[in-house]
Amino acid sequence: MSGSPGVFVRARGCNKEVLSESESESALRSVLLESGAPGSGAVMASLEEEVQCTVCCDIFTEPVLLSCSHSFCRKCLQQVWSKGRPECPLCRRRSSKEFPPLNLALKHVCDLLRKREVKRLNAGVNCDLHQETLCLFCRNDQRPVCVSCVSSTKHKGHEFCRLTEAVQEKRDELEAALHPLKEKVENLEKIQHICTSTAKYIKSQADNTEAQIKQEFAKLHSFLRKEEAERIAKLRQEEEQKSQTLQETMQTINRKLESLSETIKTLEYKMKTEDVPFLQSFSQTKTMVQDTLQDPGDTPVPLIDVAKHLNVLKYQVWEKMLGIVQYVPLCLDPLSAHAQLSLSEELTSVSYSHRGKGIPGNPERFDPYVFVLGAEGYDGGTHSWEVEVGNKANCRIGVARGSVQRKGHFSVCPKEGLYTIVFRKREFHAGTFPETRLDFKKKPQRIKVCLSYDKGEVTFTDPSDGTVIYIFKDTFTERLYPLFGPAKDSAPLRICPMTVSVSY
Repeated sequence: MSGSPGVFVRARGCNKEVLSESESESALRSVLLESGAPGSGAVMASLEEEVQCTVCCDIFTEPVLLSCSHSFCRKCLQQVWSKGRPECPLCRRRSSKEFPPLNLALKHVCDLLRKREVKRLNAGVNCDLHQETLCLFCRNDQRPVCVSCVSSTKHKGHEFCRLTEAVQEKRDELEAALHPLKEKVENLEKIQHICTSTAKYIKSQADNTEAQIKQEFAKLHSFLRKEEAERIAKLRQEEEQKSQTLQETMQTINRKLESLSETIKTLEYKMKTEDVPFLQSFSQTKTMVQDTLQDPGDTPVPLIDVAKHLNVLKYQVWEKMLGIVQYVPLCLDPLSAHAQLSLSEELTSVSYSHRGKGIPGNPERFDPYVFVLGAEGYDGGTHSWEVEVGNKANCRIGVARGSVQRKGHFSVCPKEGLYTIVFRKREFHAGTFPETRLDFKKKPQRIKVCLSYDKGEVTFTDPSDGTVIYIFKDTFTERLYPLFGPAKDSAPLRICPMTVSVSY
């Protein structure tokens, strides 16, 4: 069935040239004549079945022709392709064109079939009671009637109008109902587009994060391999030294063995001499024996100090690893970052950027305020962190409640859940409403933020000398998150690493 429309079109030469509407109508009429009048109804039913889209099972609407000669409604094909690959829903052959051409000949045939169906429904529709043409409309019964029905007792006192007027009213009514439906379709298509874009962004996020994870582990692997090579080199060096010492000891022993062997041979020879010569040389011979019998002392055994190489090996390597690993007390949350903020790979630095494209406007993201929150919040205890603001200190830092408004304009003040200070035009201001200008003349490179949740205090100080810049006091009832807001002309805001020490 799926290939029949294509066959019908090709039989009329439509695959090579486009037929006009009149030619298509003539072609359709000729098919009916060739089939014979008595059976024309069956032929039309069969023809209507042949020109049905296999996706929606209805007569083609704006049929498009694929390279495999199968035709489908344009919208049906778009819906199928939006869920998978651009291929034919029937034969699964991949389409060579992203936008298949319109099959005009088949469209003309389908339009003629629809017109014929409308004429068939409108022609010869008579009143069931009076067998007269239905030309009026009863507003009370909401149904078409004939002229004789007006005077019948069944419709006594009813209000009537012309059928064409009623049809226009009903069409206008449906058109009014159709408008919100079309708006819903547009909204759903926008949401669909957003979902598609978000899916691509999620894939990009996963790929970039995976690359960063591999990069970080590559650094650790490189450090461990280097440390392993250095320790094995020290072990082999000790092995070589101890082996050299042992070899020198063995050479000394060999020389002593040779000397003793010579002494024994000499003694054995002396003992075989005559009595008088033997006695005459006895004192000298005894002295030689006594010198030979002196204790050479214990021979040193140069073994490898295994404990030196294996003693708390893992801990020593981990402690040494602290030299290449920086501890930052918090990191930034990319999901909350305004679209025009750029975060470092380690999520410890933020700067103003003009990227802003292809980033989903998820509910957590700030807009229009150029803010970003820390990834971790606090609902108790005391926490502090230092922010490097650099020479171009034009920014806002502080803390914010987790429920703070993310979209639209609002007052950046404690009432709205934000406890911040802002540095602009070489002046400090506290984020109150209205803002409070602070009498702080210094230009610090760093600013320390200390959150004492249980005391209800947010303190800003200059860490170079501990000078207090401003203190917010309030009662906290929900989780608070660090907040950062660089300006266009400010230096990147960087969360300073903390010194890590190991105590025993």
